[in-house]
Amino acid sequence: MELFVNKTNTEDLESTGVGDFLLGAEPRAIFEIVNYVFLCNIFAVFGIISNIINIIVFYKQGLTSSINISFLSLAISDLCSLITLLWFNICANPLFVNSGVTMVPSEVQHLTGGFPHACFARITCLITTYVTAERCLCITLPLKIKQIITPKRAAFIIFFIYIFMIASLLPEYATMYIDWKFYPEKNRTLLGLVPTPDHNKVSGLTFLLYAVYILVSFSALIIFTITLIVKLRAKTKWRKESIQENKQSDSLSSRDQKTINMVIVIASVLIVCYTPSVVLSAAGFIVPGFFVVGRFSNLFFATWSFGFVLDSFNSSISMLLYYRMSSKYRTTFHDLFGFCISKNRLEN
Repeated sequence: MELFVNKTNTEDLESTGVGDFLLGAEPRAIFEIVNYVFLCNIFAVFGIISNIINIIVFYKQGLTSSINISFLSLAISDLCSLITLLWFNICANPLFVNSGVTMVPSEVQHLTGGFPHACFARITCLITTYVTAERCLCITLPLKIKQIITPKRAAFIIFFIYIFMIASLLPEYATMYIDWKFYPEKNRTLLGLVPTPDHNKVSGLTFLLYAVYILVSFSALIIFTITLIVKLRAKTKWRKESIQENKQSDSLSSRDQKTINMVIVIASVLIVCYTPSVVLSAAGFIVPGFFVVGRFSNLFFATWSFGFVLDSFNSSISMLLYYRMSSKYRTTFHDLFGFCISKNRLEN
C-alpha cells in the first residue's frame, strides 16, 4: 500500500504548505491517531487472539481436506498481517514517537511493519480468491472436485502464493536497509532508512506490483463470488425440482453447501473491506498529487487510515464467522476451549 512510503519527506512538504491543499496537518493527525492508535489496535489485538484460535482449531481438525488447509493458511496470513499492523500502529503512536526511542519510527516502520503488513494483506486476498475459485469448481463439478483439488495441490498453490508475494518485496529490501544515521535537526544519531545507490532505479516498483496484484485479485474475487452465488442458487433450485419429481441428482451435500455459504460470506466481507483500498490505489495513479509527496498528501494519509481500519477488521472477524456458520468449527472449538467457557460461566 502506498501509505507505507517514508513520511519524513511528507512532513518536510507540510512545513512548506505543499501538503495542505485540501486537508491540514492537524485534521490528518487526528484521523491517524483515532484510526491507527485506537480502532486498528483494538481490531488487531482481537484479531491476533482469534486467528491463533483459528490456527489451533483447523490444525486440530486435521489437514486432510483442501478447505482446511486453505482456512489454516488464511488464518496464518491474517495473523501475520495483524502482528505487523500492530507494530506499525505502535510506531504511529505519538507517545512512542516522543518517548525518546533511538530510532525514527516513521522510517523504521516502513520496512519492519508497512511492507510486511501489505504483503500479508495481499496474501489474504489471494488465498480468499483461490478458495472462492475452488468452491466454484466444487459446485460445478461436485463429483470430481476431490480428484481435481487434492490436499497436496491445495498446499502447493497456497505455498506458491506465499512465495510469490514475499518475493515481491525483494526490490525494496535489496535497495533499502535500516542503519544508524545522523539527523541534524535532532542533533542525534538514530536508526533510520538508508537507501542504496540503486534505490532510485526500483523506487515505486514494489508499490506498482502491489497495486496490480490487489486490482487483479480483487476483480477475480468479485467475479468468482458472483459466479458462486448464481450457481449455488441455480443448483439449489434444480435440487428442489429433482426431489419434487423423485429424480436422483448429483447435487452438493449439506456440508458442502454450508461451506460454500461460509466462503461467500468471507469473500463478501473481504470485498466490502478492501473496496476503499482498491479505490485509493487506483486514485494514486489517476489523480495527480494524490500521493505521499503530492499536494493531496494529507488527504492521502488520512483516507488510507480508514482503509487500514477496514483491513484490520477483515482480518479479525473470521473466527466469529466460522463459529456462527460452521457446526464442525463450533464442535472443535468447544472440545478445545469448552472447559474455559464452562469455568467462566460458573464464576459468573
